[in-house]
Amino acid sequence: LSSMMMAEVVVLNSGQRIQGEITLLNEEVIIIKKKDGTRYQYPRSEVQSIQEDQISTTTSTTPESTKTNKKVAVRVQAYGGAVYLPNKGWGGQIGADLILGSKKIGNTPILVGGSVGFRTKLISEKHYTFIPLQAVVSMPLSTKSHAPYIGMTVGYGCSTSKTTKGGICLSASAGWTYQVNPNLALLLSASAEWQNTQTEIIESIDGEKYKNHMGGNFISIGATIGIQF
Repeated sequence: LSSMMMAEVVVLNSGQRIQGEITLLNEEVIIIKKKDGTRYQYPRSEVQSIQEDQISTTTSTTPESTKTNKKVAVRVQAYGGAVYLPNKGWGGQIGADLILGSKKIGNTPILVGGSVGFRTKLISEKHYTFIPLQAVVSMPLSTKSHAPYIGMTVGYGCSTSKTTKGGICLSASAGWTYQVNPNLALLLSASAEWQNTQTEIIESIDGEKYKNHMGGNFISIGATIGIQF
């Protein structure tokens, strides 16, 4: 941003012009301070005239949002809902995720990155815990501060149990986001998740114990609340 301001100019008898701020002026002497802080003193007999000139000054006007707007997004979210496993029935599930990714691709506000988290499922008094490592895509459907958004993930859920194997995991979500400021957003969504697994079952036949691996898919629905900064 350019603006105009007045500067004092001392014109000497020799024709030399000194521009700055007059700090002392009397009948005998004149002192002028230049922009770099240097001070010059001249007898009044050597001064032809004192004038005022307009000078242009330039001030940086970089928008505050540009100065503070980060390119990397960190999202922390918590999950809760219901889960179903064929042959076992329904149960509950809780979880959390830490997501790190880009804040924009070009001029499009889309998060593309990776996540790590946990999912603990309780079905028929048995716990199943997975550590999902996933690729994440999340995008608001509007540039307004209040906007709907959609997201999806794909990856692998590592099981923490020796009797349960991990497998591919997928999720899809749709919700609402509120942009508090350029670097802070709140999110609320509904989501559906799918986790492939194999469970080890010990069976007893004629007094002998056998291990049997039964494949299955956890299917869950729930809600997620998160914060992105």
